[in-house]
Amino acid sequence: RAWDRFTMGELRGQTAGFIGFGDIAQTTARLCKALGMRILAFRNTRGLPGDELADEVRYASEAPDGKGKLAVFREADYVICSLPGGQGTFRACGAGEFAAMKPSGVFISIGRGSCVDEVALTEALQTGKVAGAAVDVFEKEPLPTDSPLWACENLLLSPHNADLTETYMALPWEAFLEKLAAFSSPDFSGFDAVVDVAKGY
Repeated sequence: RAWDRFTMGELRGQTAGFIGFGDIAQTTARLCKALGMRILAFRNTRGLPGDELADEVRYASEAPDGKGKLAVFREADYVICSLPGGQGTFRACGAGEFAAMKPSGVFISIGRGSCVDEVALTEALQTGKVAGAAVDVFEKEPLPTDSPLWACENLLLSPHNADLTETYMALPWEAFLEKLAAFSSPDFSGFDAVVDVAKGY
């Protein structure tokens, strides 16, 4: 029972870097903005909504060698990965990306587990290349009991639980009913948001 006071960190003035900038990232970016954070975004596709939420957007097509993505890892205090799974994003966050981060940086993964090289993340956490991480998704779920991630004291680990709220079932049902009503309308001309089959999201 020790009354040990400590200096609290502040989010105001810090930089949040988003790897992938879809719905999850944009919702998170709005919250970060409200807390006074600077927003960096790395995304694949031009011309989609949401760019106005970021102070700076970098596109994969601008730097095919990956330098745009590395710049976000290098400049951000918090890196948030919400990439969709797929061949093009497999282990997109790996040793090179973690090495580019500030030693005080925090990595957050809330997209798909396959986008993160867990061996590289473990090494970065254990050697102090990054200050910490919060991971909700993993390449194999449930996370195997012999995964070295369990032993990382600077890792906040959750069991793919970030979206499991009391309204988890109600919200998608409401969205389905809205889409059904639109589809059933006589003047239906297509949905606003559709999956790009080639990209897989």
